[in-house]
Parts: sequence; structure tokens; C-alpha cells
Amino acid sequence: MGRVPKVERDALTGGLMYQSAVEWYRFLADEALFEQGDAAKSDHYISQAEAMSQGPQGGVIRSRVLEEEIKKWNG
Repeated sequence: MGRVPKVERDALTGGLMYQSAVEWYRFLADEALFEQGDAAKSDHYISQAEAMSQGPQGGVIRSRVLEEEIKKWNG
């Protein structure tokens, strides 16, 4: 298991900060591959992280799927 990333939120909206989301997608990709052996899920998460890294940086995102995964890891 890798180190669980911090959850950084926008103080006004409560949305997940962009860079925090990228770090979470990378973490989830590693966990899917190394802990679960799920290459398809890992590829999905890494493609999300790469797509976000190539686009405009900054701001906030809202993702139900990502929020559910964060809850699983943070209790």
C-alpha cells in the first residue's frame, strides 16, 4: 500500500482541489495494479490523471466516483 494522499478542498465550495485530484488518481492507479492486480482499473485511473495533467491546471473538480474512493481510504 502506498502513502494515502492528502485531501485538499476549496474552502468556499468544498470541491476537491485539482492537484489533489491528480494525486488521488495516481494513488488509486497504483493501488489497483499492485494491491488488486486490476490492470484495467489502473489504466483508467492513470489516464484520468494524465488527462488532467495535460489540461489547464488549478481550480476545483467534482467527481462522485473519486469522492467515493476517498471515503473508502479515509474512513
